[in-house]
Amino acid sequence: MNHLKRIFIASITLLVIACNNTPKQSSISGKIDNLPSEITEVLLKTPSQVKKIKINNGTFKDTINVDGKFCFIQIGPFQKTLFLDKETQLKINLDAKDYEHSLSYSGHGERANNYLKEREAYTEQIFESIDSINGLEPDAFKDFKITMVGNIEALLKEYEDINPFVIKTEKENLEFFIKNLEQQYKAINGLDGSLKKGDLSPEFNNYENFKGGTTSLKDLRGNYVYIDIWATWCPPCKAEIPYLKKLEKKFHKKNIKFVSISVDRKNAKSAWKKMIEEKEMGGVQLFADEDQEFTNAYNVTGIPRFILLDTEGKIISANAPRPSSNQIDDLLKSLP
Repeated sequence: MNHLKRIFIASITLLVIACNNTPKQSSISGKIDNLPSEITEVLLKTPSQVKKIKINNGTFKDTINVDGKFCFIQIGPFQKTLFLDKETQLKINLDAKDYEHSLSYSGHGERANNYLKEREAYTEQIFESIDSINGLEPDAFKDFKITMVGNIEALLKEYEDINPFVIKTEKENLEFFIKNLEQQYKAINGLDGSLKKGDLSPEFNNYENFKGGTTSLKDLRGNYVYIDIWATWCPPCKAEIPYLKKLEKKFHKKNIKFVSISVDRKNAKSAWKKMIEEKEMGGVQLFADEDQEFTNAYNVTGIPRFILLDTEGKIISANAPRPSSNQIDDLLKSLP
């Protein structure tokens, strides 16, 4: 998960407080179609407890002592934010074949939770496009922020009748989200006094090379270097592998080294080697072995992350386009 996304989700929990000190019963029930047999319970997580609700024949029902709290409901891999208060009698319908698109709420509490569902869908689009957003020119980034804030404020206006605590918390979360989005943008684009185009790149040293021995960044001097920071557990990283292989094949006559740096944990080294073999990954395959000096220097808060360096080891782009993007071909073609 993107680091910015983790911060934003965590902020919801940090801002949650009870509206009063008297426990109240909130009712929650649901029906799940096409549920895999191995999923037998619903987890309802509040800031103070985790409640397990048994699923029988695809249905569940229970009560919980909360009033005015945000919770997380988890069903297998699916997780969503809920808001529960003393009036809540929420009914949830889902299809396990497509959790996101089939989710619907009814009953007392549906308005607040429909708002959260729509807002989360919108911010999820932002998280999925974070690389492109961080690649915007400053004026375009400013316009993006204005549009984003306007869209969320319009959504809040549409649901202005929901619990005032939800409105208040969402406004605070929006301010928090914008602040972190700006900090990440500035760091990645060297606008906070950190790395920028033309600066000498930070080094990595003696990373294990899949083909044997070790490799340091200085060993690659004289070549353009397109770096992919990835991990075997990262689905978006793995989705880029076929495009990266095509890119390397297309530009094999050009003076470019395609370098993939795994940031997997030490105990995943065998999984790293296995994936390289199974997916027939080319280029220079390196294992960082939990060394974070290089990724910290580039303020890597989410992967995959791509970096392009010139033949002298200077930064061309600290946040280069992904192999699957339309921009990377033109960028690599433009190299002398």
